[in-house]
Amino acid sequence: MSSLIALGTGGAATLTTVYLYAGVRGKNKINVADEHVPYWSFGIGLLAANAGEAFQQLAGIGQQLSTSFQDNAALGEWKTGATAGLLTIVVFGFKARPWKDAICGAVAPSLYAAAGGLWALPASIFSGLLTSFVK
Repeated sequence: MSSLIALGTGGAATLTTVYLYAGVRGKNKINVADEHVPYWSFGIGLLAANAGEAFQQLAGIGQQLSTSFQDNAALGEWKTGATAGLLTIVVFGFKARPWKDAICGAVAPSLYAAAGGLWALPASIFSGLLTSFVK
């Protein structure tokens, strides 16, 4: 046995995505509160970083977002850490909305890892823990 739950990262990312979708809809037996969506989608983002081709696009979204800010001369110098901070404020500073929190939460792990420094700690710690359970 290679892990506690033998799902694989692709399988776990898919199961978590379907669970989140069923829970947010609220009309099924699964119920996910709007305030918990960022945490669920952050887990999806962590799993997606180690999953196959279908999930690799999530990492690209965060990098494209950061690049779009960096290429804007009107903003001056812009680093990936600023984009990570902006994303965090959008998730936790505004009212919980499942669509916004799901997108931002899923993109956050790759953006935090790209920012490095203290931003990389949550992504690296939780990624190691999570993937050790599902591989």
